[in-house]
Amino acid sequence: MALPWYEPDDFQRLWDLADDQHDMPRNYDDWHAAALKVIEAWLARGRALQLVTIKPDDFVAWLEARKLPNTAAHRLKYVEEKATRAGSETRGVGITADPRALSTPDT
Repeated sequence: MALPWYEPDDFQRLWDLADDQHDMPRNYDDWHAAALKVIEAWLARGRALQLVTIKPDDFVAWLEARKLPNTAAHRLKYVEEKATRAGSETRGVGITADPRALSTPDT
């Protein structure tokens, strides 16, 4: 599961750009408290969670390229795409799924 994350300095701009402001907390502190509750509940169920920071310029460019409105559904789609790309970027950095690489040689 990927969860959108906002930095305090970016929150107001992202809120101003949102097409669904009526469904979002108005200030960072309220959003942050709600986000922490979601994180705690998700982790309490033993689920993995990846926080993906949304930076305004990158996100707006992504929306414009796809001609999408700035809604919760599209913010989630954006972070899921970023999380998927981040996972693929681990290839070639010493992580292997080859079980032979994990076994010890017989001596």
